[in-house]
Order: sequence, then C-alpha cells, then structure tokens
Amino acid sequence: MNRTNVIRPVIVFATLVTTTFAQSNIDPARKRAWCENLGWTNWRDAGLPAGAQGVLIHDTFLSGWLWAENAGWIRVGNGAPANTVAYANADASDYGINIAPDGTLHGRAWSENIAWINFDAGASATPPQPARIDCSGRLNGFAWAENTGWLNLSATPTGKFVALQPSAVPLRCDVNLDGVKNGLDVQAFVATLAQGGANWRVNCAGDVEPTPDRSVDLGDVPAFVACLLGP
Repeated sequence: MNRTNVIRPVIVFATLVTTTFAQSNIDPARKRAWCENLGWTNWRDAGLPAGAQGVLIHDTFLSGWLWAENAGWIRVGNGAPANTVAYANADASDYGINIAPDGTLHGRAWSENIAWINFDAGASATPPQPARIDCSGRLNGFAWAENTGWLNLSATPTGKFVALQPSAVPLRCDVNLDGVKNGLDVQAFVATLAQGGANWRVNCAGDVEPTPDRSVDLGDVPAFVACLLGP
C-alpha cells in the first residue's frame, strides 16, 4: 500500500492505556492468528484487565488493539468512524477495518513498527482469499502487511484462530438481534427483506435458505418461517 500521501498516526503505549474501548468480544480460547514473519498475533488480551482494549467486532467495523509478538501493538480502529458507520481510510485521521454486509473485511490497521496492514489484499491473491468473518463468528482469509507479508486468518492449527465468543455469534432467525428467536423477529425480517439486507450480523441471522448467500431475500422466506416454528 502506498503511504506517500498518508500522515503516519502516532501510536504509543500511552495511547493504548488512555483510550477507552468496550471489553473485547473475541473468544478467550480462539484469539490468535499467524504471520510467518511476525509469529502469533493476539486479538483479545490488550488492556487491563485482559481484554479491556482488545479487538471488538461491531456490526460494521472493528475497534481495539491486537498484539504481535515480534512487532508490538497493532490498532484496527478507534471505534468512532467519522460517519459513525465505517472508517473512510482516506488518511490517518479516520482509519480502521470495516465489515461489509457479506462479512468481508476492508480497510487497514496500523502498527508503528511494521506500518499499514491491508485487509483488502487477500481478495487479490491467487486464488482469492479475502479476509472475512463467517456467520459462525470465525475470521478467515488473509491480510497483507507491507513490510512483513501475509497475516493468515485461515490455515492455523486446531485452536489457533480468531473467533467471536459464542454469546456474540449471530443466532439463526434472531433478526432483531435480541438474543432469542421469536415472533418479534418477523418485523425485523420483513424490514430487512424490503431494504435488501443489512449489516453482516442481521444478514447472518436472516439468511436461512438452504444455500446461504449472505443476504436476506425472497429465497429466505420459507426457511425463516420454518425456523421460527421449529425447535
């Protein structure tokens, strides 16, 4: 990624200590991704107590910090995009990782020691391996660090990957995201259907057709009714 027209953000440990984030929603047992030139990255445990400033996966963006054992702190976003929905990634004043409605990750993270990490790069790999969050809550794909190579979110040993804690994973048919599936989800499903989809969480909850396509459409209607009426 070209950095010539980007002002470097100043990231020091003091910033990490003073910036306020919500508790990370990364699973404590599923918090690591591998980079062959950096070693393991820890997506959860930043802050005191552990997780207080770790990565938080929101509806449309990420926030918080991860730790690379050979590169130090990496910031994935400050949790406050200028437009409240997604980081612009036009300069160092508003950067971070965004989540598209289909779950793909876009944008960039910053490390003072290794510079920008491009989360769009995996889509251009051969074969394409876009960075993304699956409906199971697991991260997959690849991101590219311009000075250290590929950050691998996919092919890691058992137990060594990044995923949401179970309570944060979208529940099938829970389109209003209140934690249970019931009749209250019907209105949310109809509204999402009318507008052609929503954020990745809502789309995961409402995309219940036999062949999921990460959107809420007419093909989901019979399966959604069956899901609500079923166990």
